[in-house]
Amino acid sequence: MIKMSDDSEEACLVRPRSPSLSGVSAGRMQYTQGISGSQLQTHNSSNNGNTNNNNNSGNHHSTHSQGSHSTARGSQSESGELIDYSDDVILSQFHADAIKQAGFGKFQLIASIISGLGLTGHAIQVYAVFYIIPSAEVEYCILDTEKNWLGSITLLGMALGSLLWGGLAGRAGRRKSLLSCLAVCGVFSAIAAFMPTYGPFMMARFCAAAGIGGVLPTAAVYLSEMTPVNYRARILGILGAFGVAGGLVAGALATITVPATGQKVILENKEHFSAWHRYLLLSTLPTFASILGLFWLPESPRYLLENSREVEALTIYQKIYQSNRTRGGYSLTELELPGTRTHRNLPTSVLQEMATSVMLFFGGFIQLFNKVNFKRTLLLFAAWSATIFVYHGLTIYIAEFSKSTESENYYRNTINKDNMSYENTDFNKSIENIVYTNCRFVNCTFRRMFISHVSFNNCSFQDTEFTNVKTSRTQFKFSSLEDVGLIDTDLTERHFVDCTMNNITTLRLVSTCDRDFEYNIYLDSLWKSHFGALLPGIIFMLMVGEGSHRFGRSRSASTI
Repeated sequence: MIKMSDDSEEACLVRPRSPSLSGVSAGRMQYTQGISGSQLQTHNSSNNGNTNNNNNSGNHHSTHSQGSHSTARGSQSESGELIDYSDDVILSQFHADAIKQAGFGKFQLIASIISGLGLTGHAIQVYAVFYIIPSAEVEYCILDTEKNWLGSITLLGMALGSLLWGGLAGRAGRRKSLLSCLAVCGVFSAIAAFMPTYGPFMMARFCAAAGIGGVLPTAAVYLSEMTPVNYRARILGILGAFGVAGGLVAGALATITVPATGQKVILENKEHFSAWHRYLLLSTLPTFASILGLFWLPESPRYLLENSREVEALTIYQKIYQSNRTRGGYSLTELELPGTRTHRNLPTSVLQEMATSVMLFFGGFIQLFNKVNFKRTLLLFAAWSATIFVYHGLTIYIAEFSKSTESENYYRNTINKDNMSYENTDFNKSIENIVYTNCRFVNCTFRRMFISHVSFNNCSFQDTEFTNVKTSRTQFKFSSLEDVGLIDTDLTERHFVDCTMNNITTLRLVSTCDRDFEYNIYLDSLWKSHFGALLPGIIFMLMVGEGSHRFGRSRSASTI
């Protein structure tokens, strides 16, 4: 227990007694709720014995611990660690009361902003895939199956990363785990921005996604343990709003840096460090900002108590109190410090310690499916699976639906030109969404232009030249070409279907990538659809957090 006087900022330990229980004898505290009768009797006798000893010695300030009775109340794990379940209950209730007295205010808001920036970076990396696919497709010359893996590799890395960092948070600490997963995410995301080929890029993205997967669970646990119970729903609502806002930031940043049309993608791809690489590099800024902020934040006091670092935990409670209140001393009065756990068969080497850590990790994972926790685990798994399925499902659906809608509108405006003749005509402006049928082109020149979604059906070309022409979804069907020059174009045999070709001159560099790239990428439409879907999501997250805080979690859940 710790007690702070108004005149001093130094903590002292006092005789354990809960002020909230009037009429209860010293030693029987609210922190013993949930302990069996025999355990409580042992606990009370220990308290009475300690109290008598303290009175006889004349000491007013003392430390109280139940560590000496751990053997009677605990059970031994496979690794040799003695787990005292009653001390776990005492520890949890001690932390809940201590953090409640530390208060809610500026400290939690700053912590939520710093952690929220990490979650914003998490969401940016997920949504960035939608905006970089067109540019990556051109630069890496990837197939449709490889293009789909750009998004899948991120989800796969997140799934594996969440398992890794979730277990690490319980062993190494919440703050350290959050720092490490953010560092992995930020560093490998930056590395991916410099990768020149598809394979190394995918490997870097997978490693970055593994870091991304640990941000949400560690940040949520860290903030929860730093916040009084009554305010956790509100603070987690703020954290969730930061995560949803990451999708908006990703889109806003893409509209500034990434080419919005396929034609611009083709032209911009000639640069050594193209726009989408710069976009990936800029998208790491929230992650690195969160890392810098975490150096200011302390470790979770709940984790420190679990690892018998009570003095550090009490110091952090005091720091939280001082951040939230500018006046008055920290008065965490008459709380009982839980006893330390005893350990057996401690690892004697680094290799054995690593093996023990792995065993404890999988042992803790298996405990989720024992008789006590199985139903709860199943319900939480179903709830989270449904949530993530809806979240990512809607994200993908919105992206595809917006593209489909724009594509339908595009083809409705197709221009048809039939039985027309062009002689001595220079075409130097891009041609788009036109169908030429039974048309004649004599002594014409197509120069420095884009031809997108154009079909030449049963047309004839004589003494015609195509120079520096880039095409997309363009075909010549049942047409005749005579004395035609193809100079520095991407026109190949696949563009000519059942055509008659005589005296064709082709001059161009040999290309290693023969892909028919789609110029209609609709990034502006994608950004607008994401904005319309995510902005209400931010408001909804804040409302749910505030509603849970004011009306209770069960009532808010039933309302939703």
